[in-house]
Amino acid sequence: MDPGMSAPAVAEAGEVFYRLAGNDVIDRQLNGQQLIVPSRDVLHIKLHTTRGYPRPLVGETSLAAAFGDIASYESIRDQQNQFFRNQARPSAVLTTDLNLDATQVSQLRDRWNDQAKGLSAGGTPILTHGLKVQPSSTTAAKDLQIAELLKLANENIALVFRIPLQVLGIGGASLGSTQALMQFWLASGLGFCLNHIEEAFDKLFGLSGVPDEYVEFDTSALLRSDQKDRIDALVRGVQGGVFSPNEARNQEGYDNVPYGDEPRVQQQVVPLSAAGAIPSAPGPAAPPSAPATRNYAKAVRRDVRL
Repeated sequence: MDPGMSAPAVAEAGEVFYRLAGNDVIDRQLNGQQLIVPSRDVLHIKLHTTRGYPRPLVGETSLAAAFGDIASYESIRDQQNQFFRNQARPSAVLTTDLNLDATQVSQLRDRWNDQAKGLSAGGTPILTHGLKVQPSSTTAAKDLQIAELLKLANENIALVFRIPLQVLGIGGASLGSTQALMQFWLASGLGFCLNHIEEAFDKLFGLSGVPDEYVEFDTSALLRSDQKDRIDALVRGVQGGVFSPNEARNQEGYDNVPYGDEPRVQQQVVPLSAAGAIPSAPGPAAPPSAPATRNYAKAVRRDVRL
């Protein structure tokens, strides 16, 4: 829904009208008057609708589901900004077993600052009254916990809007290529929003729908970041007869070439119905058979009997 469009109003006959406002240019043209428009003339992209009274026609954005995480993120960030702005973590503390009054404490602090602060940083302070320097240990574990909370809030907000973490650079399993990442985004998140916008256009212009009249966005530009995978896919498409050479060239912004309008396949690719008509290749010639051998043992025995 346009942020300048107020809640819809329902007429006595059940017709829905929208009151449009919030656009400075239109407001000046109408002299501040509100514009009442019937629902048939309004592109209303509605995702989720609450069933609560009295706004059943007003869609609820994904941002409403992320309010808790956004509030936590802002609170943590404001607290950390205030903490580091005040520099509430000292680098070292001076300790002693003696009881010092306010004047002595102030003098010792001033002497320390004169030798170790500002332009005199790196000097050698001389400690008296049994003073000892105790370095202040940094709580790295707490810092890591805060960093994890901020990262978790960012991840939850990204998941609400169906944005892969890799797109925002805040983690997630790495994919094989940039094209694979964009295809994953189209399949999991961005395609969901694009589909609702396409259906809203169909409804606004009264299109009959698939397969005759419908709106479909071309998302091929999102897949142009990985040139190697894109060219390999076009080459396989041309060799397999899916695209003609000119169609593949046009997708890359190149002009047509002569005789490139017809798809083509390799010569050995034939349908199964034509496979039986292909003459089989002649096989190798059979070797000549060996001559028959006489059984001399039987002949000898026959001669002996005679």
